[in-house]
Amino acid sequence: MSPASEPSAEPSAQPLATTRSAAVARAVRAGEDSEQLQRLVRTAARVLHVPVVMVSFVAADREIIEAAVGLPEPWASLRSTPLSHSLCAQVVRLDGPVVLFDARTHPTYREHAAVVEMGAGAYAGYPLRHGGHTLGAFCAADFVPRQWSAGDLQLLEDLAAAVSGELGLRIALQELQDSHAQLRGQVAELREQSRTDPLTGVANRRRFDERLAEEVARLQRQPAPLSLVLVDVDRFEEVDGTAGRTAGHRAGDAVLAEVAARARAVLRRTDLVARLGGAEFAVLLPDADATAADRSAQRVRRAVRERPVAGLAVTVTTGTATYVPSRGVEQFLADADAALHEAGSSPSAGATGTGDGDGDGT
Repeated sequence: MSPASEPSAEPSAQPLATTRSAAVARAVRAGEDSEQLQRLVRTAARVLHVPVVMVSFVAADREIIEAAVGLPEPWASLRSTPLSHSLCAQVVRLDGPVVLFDARTHPTYREHAAVVEMGAGAYAGYPLRHGGHTLGAFCAADFVPRQWSAGDLQLLEDLAAAVSGELGLRIALQELQDSHAQLRGQVAELREQSRTDPLTGVANRRRFDERLAEEVARLQRQPAPLSLVLVDVDRFEEVDGTAGRTAGHRAGDAVLAEVAARARAVLRRTDLVARLGGAEFAVLLPDADATAADRSAQRVRRAVRERPVAGLAVTVTTGTATYVPSRGVEQFLADADAALHEAGSSPSAGATGTGDGDGDGT
């Protein structure tokens, strides 16, 4: 509790400085809009009969004022001061209390900008610590010299400890909330991955089944058309073998990925493209009747055949079906599958099953 000594340089090891900067940032965030910190500041000002009391953190380039009473302008509005004007920076640099009875005559501090430009006459600041770092200070200041009593200094030291404890709890809570948010994000990401085909990036069978159930449930509340297009890459085993010989290993995968991408490109954002397995895809079309489904199937076939895929001429066969509530979901899928098989064996099949061999699939 003795008057401050000559400031000494804080260790400049880069890892320590980086860690401390992160700790200061956490403390600033934890202390934002804290009524408890403001209450402690007001209490100290009232008990000590002193005009200025602050909780501040010392960053690498400035002092950040987290809670304060009596701070003059423009510092009160700015809520920060340059380090050149910060006596609290001396608390951090010394890693201990700074007590000035008459700053204007102190050999070390009489030329300090806080004294010359901000008018500090007396100052007493105690460290705020967390995680092995001195982050800032709980301090009181007067515009005239004053004799801080032992009781005054003990109160400031106790309040600094209380603020450090409050910050520790708030930082721990903040980190817990951040961890929960990160965990929720990871769970959401894993959930999305579990519903996405890793090869093509479209939905997998699991997501298709979920979405189909969702759409059927929606139709029970609000009747609307729902259609399905099954898409099968023609002669994929031959395509895959040819691609493997001409373009390298796993080139057949590139064919599937490109077919999926082209299908998504010509469909609505509300349509779901899913890979059911192998070279078969499904397109679920909400609010689409049989005519709209046939048109969507035509667009998919054209998009695939209009230019080579992985250097190969690739075509697809499609089969469409429209949901009939009285027949149920299983029959809906069976109708689309039957249409796909019919189209594959007979390119001139009608609207419920179309193959690429019929030109536009009509």
